[in-house]
Amino acid sequence: MTDCRLTISSRGSGWKSDICERAGMEISQDGARIEYLVDGDRCTLVLSRDCAEQTRRGKADIKMTFRPLQTTVCIIGDSALKGGFKIYCTHYKLIFGSMGADAKIEYLSGDDNEKVSVKIRATRIVGD
Repeated sequence: MTDCRLTISSRGSGWKSDICERAGMEISQDGARIEYLVDGDRCTLVLSRDCAEQTRRGKADIKMTFRPLQTTVCIIGDSALKGGFKIYCTHYKLIFGSMGADAKIEYLSGDDNEKVSVKIRATRIVGD
């Protein structure tokens, strides 16, 4: 894995979250795989041409899959106790190359269809 600087900016109805972490990144011909830590939890973000998937393992496991113009489910918990809510991805765009990846995801979350926008940028660290 190559070292990278990862920024994830999420915005919803009355809230925002900004993450900036050092991460590991693998770029392939199909997209990018990024591994990082947030609050001690192990996270994996897979960005491919047709979808994005984020997995978080730790205090509460979370798995979110984003497929453009499709309804998926955010799964919270593990096999013993699990719940979730629906996600409808209204927009997904990925640009990637040897120096990193840039993605934008817009989706409607839950039964109230909260509009959420996420910007992801992973940039390779050169000569650190």
